[in-house]
Amino acid sequence: MTYREAVARILGLRGGEMAGMRPGLARVRALLDAIGNPERAVRIVQVGGTNGKGSISAMLAAILTAAGHRTGLYTSPHLCSFRERIRVDGQPIAEEDVADGVEALGTLVARLDATMFEAATALALDHFARRSVEVAVLEVGLGGRLDATTVGRPEVEIIARIDHDHQAQLGHTLPEIAAEKGHIIRSGIACSARQEPEVAQVLARRAAAVAVPLLCEGRELRVSAAAAPRLEGQRLDLSGPGWRLDDLLCPLLGVFQPGNALLAAAAARALGVGEAAIRHGLASVRWPGRFQVLGRDPVLVLDGAHNPGGARALAASLRAYFPGQPITFVIGISADKDQVGILEALAPQASRLILTAAAHPRAAAPEALATAAASLTPPPGWTIETAAASSEALALAMAAPRTPIICVAGSLFLIGEVLAQRPETADILCGLERG
Repeated sequence: MTYREAVARILGLRGGEMAGMRPGLARVRALLDAIGNPERAVRIVQVGGTNGKGSISAMLAAILTAAGHRTGLYTSPHLCSFRERIRVDGQPIAEEDVADGVEALGTLVARLDATMFEAATALALDHFARRSVEVAVLEVGLGGRLDATTVGRPEVEIIARIDHDHQAQLGHTLPEIAAEKGHIIRSGIACSARQEPEVAQVLARRAAAVAVPLLCEGRELRVSAAAAPRLEGQRLDLSGPGWRLDDLLCPLLGVFQPGNALLAAAAARALGVGEAAIRHGLASVRWPGRFQVLGRDPVLVLDGAHNPGGARALAASLRAYFPGQPITFVIGISADKDQVGILEALAPQASRLILTAAAHPRAAAPEALATAAASLTPPPGWTIETAAASSEALALAMAAPRTPIICVAGSLFLIGEVLAQRPETADILCGLERG
């Protein structure tokens, strides 16, 4: 089996495009039992929540690697290459390991009728065990209570900020969503971002029910910016029970990243990591597609804000870093997302709005997005245009009347396509996969 055949096989499983997803732990547990329970061979940190869990996972993995721990990182979705999902000490899984792993799992996956995400999770954990990983950082795929990453006994669970997303699967109210996502709290110690009061209550009840200490941003954990926002990176002061770290550099931009850095540092401290490794890890982390700034003339901002909460955070970051500057938005949104909610958060800052679609089955048609945008109250002088593909949308954005800021947002699938067109993205394998 070749690498490309293996990727096609695993992405073609049930749930590969979220259709036909079947939450539940029975299949993934049976799959892991059959391959020798690799989740028992590693120390686990599980990262859940709605927005920010990927950034937190990347930060914590960078810190643990800096501390000398052999570190596994499992995230989803990928931007350009399936190999991004599974990394050891920052290096993506090799093509031959994907091919061998998918082939070895083939019969078991078919017999158990495992989903794509269950098979990918088993592949990641088996790879980590084979590579003698000491600590595995697992990003939750969807929810938490019935997510395939909810296996083993984590030493630390991290809950990023919880907001509305995937309501059809998780519930339509914040307490319902919080109950699903907070269920990953079950062992060790838990750390939570600053939450809405009704969410914080749900998490507190869950932690008390399973006797897990819960550290919360704004209570035991605190963060402040040591300087005004700059494109060169953020200077942060972090503190928690018995520790304080001042003037740390974090290269990830956006108003949401200081809180994410706080949770990564708190988890690292809970795992016994010292100050030097936290400083070095945070300073070296890279996580593309989340308020990522490329170029300067014009400035190109990429942010996979794919729900209203993420769009509001993006809008706040744009105001903080580029106050008062005209912005062209290139937006593509999946059909199953809250299109009006995302557009409503970004529209007030738009001079131009170019609506497009990623080459992905879940992408909403640009014309449907234009209909959603037309229902909003537009800012003075804005224009709405549509483009059938991301390349066409970027060409429109670069043409007159060009604004000094161009922001691509709304879908990680769209962000992946744009990154694949850039020459400086070899670190996430876009060029390799395109080739």
